[in-house]
Amino acid sequence: MAAVEQSHWWYRATRTLLQQILSPMLSAPGGRRLELLDAGGGTGATGAWLADHGDLVALDVEPRALALYGELHPAARRVAGDLSAIGLKDHSVDGALCVTVLYHQAIPSPAAAVAELARVVRPGGFVCLMEPGVRRLNRAHDRVTHTARRFARRDLQDLVTGAGLELVSSTGAYSFLVPPAWLKMHWERGRAGASDLDSNPSGLGGTLSALARLERAALRRVQLPAGLSVIAVGRKPLR
Repeated sequence: MAAVEQSHWWYRATRTLLQQILSPMLSAPGGRRLELLDAGGGTGATGAWLADHGDLVALDVEPRALALYGELHPAARRVAGDLSAIGLKDHSVDGALCVTVLYHQAIPSPAAAVAELARVVRPGGFVCLMEPGVRRLNRAHDRVTHTARRFARRDLQDLVTGAGLELVSSTGAYSFLVPPAWLKMHWERGRAGASDLDSNPSGLGGTLSALARLERAALRRVQLPAGLSVIAVGRKPLR
């Protein structure tokens, strides 16, 4: 992750997509500086950009990931811990971003993890989840990355509302990758395979970046029913 976060097309596109989705929520009344959480942020590839919008806490269970986060993104305050017991007080951050964490074998209960995120967010604050989509899509990439589960859009919606949050939006993303991913899954059957990060960092010479850009334009107007990723945003009620 640390080696390719600036060069791989998916990381660049994902950061842009998340900024597009969350930009309406990244301001505080009276110009107060936001306090934000990158939960399970790894080396910062998808969430370190939040430091441009407030004081950022980077949480991860892996010490090496946190060390690399600090080297690459020194503006963030790093905290060791996992989503089952976030070492922050109730109502201590204005927003929490959690990208490709709930899918992992190390998360026994995604619902409990989202409840923890909701606990640390202030009333009026947001929780944004992004996870692998298409439940039945089990590829070599999933085996390499210790995937325990993939999610439908409805699954993330239920996690958000089940944690007491009001659903703001939900959508599929990278929908154009679903057909080739299905083909790749069948081709890889019985083969060792590797992570997607090990191949096509340029996105087929920029083709995938261009398709992601077209999809982002569409997502300004519509929400997609499914995709190779799914995203849901919830807001903590003021009352």
